[in-house]
Amino acid sequence: MEQTSKSETLHAFIEASKTKGAADDLLVNLLREQGWAAKDIYAAFGRYYQSLTGLPVPVRAGGAGEAARDAFLYLLAFSTLATWTIALGSLMFTYINRWFPDPLVRQPFESPYEVSSEMACIIVGFPIFLLVMRFILKEVETRPEKLESGIRKWLTYIALLIAAGTVIGDLITFLTFFLQGELTARFVLKVLTVVVIAGSVFWYYLESLKRGAGHDEA
Repeated sequence: MEQTSKSETLHAFIEASKTKGAADDLLVNLLREQGWAAKDIYAAFGRYYQSLTGLPVPVRAGGAGEAARDAFLYLLAFSTLATWTIALGSLMFTYINRWFPDPLVRQPFESPYEVSSEMACIIVGFPIFLLVMRFILKEVETRPEKLESGIRKWLTYIALLIAAGTVIGDLITFLTFFLQGELTARFVLKVLTVVVIAGSVFWYYLESLKRGAGHDEA
């Protein structure tokens, strides 16, 4: 009931403003500044023009199929991102252990398969990630409304949460060892490796959300 009342209020405001000659983009920006969601504003405009023309707003075919395709693309991008970043971190850990051995701990035998497996993950995962992201960004350039995709925002925030949690956990571990006075060169390098990789992922997706926010304000 409350939602219906808000929709009617919004519709009445748009109708009254249009009779005074207000432009659509001016009304959209004004309502966005007052906290109205974009989908509510455009829905109200749709009802306004539907009542004005007597015709329903055309629904673009393939909406559900597009949502499934977008979900596939973003999940593929995130999964390949996880594949090559984890492999990169594991590879760096392997070389840090080799370059800075712990004299008090017997080094385990390193199988060549482990290094080759990590390299294979990077060689396969990284190019696929770049290709998928290039395809997604080209679609966004031609259809900026995709920045409003709920699937994109949900999966992006999940990626941000994972990256932020990784960095926070890494810093907590570093501080714990620091307070205990048990820091070693290889431990510090491993912490830096995780911070750089996870921090870069966090920064990248945070910037992508800012681009989406910039599009909303335009």
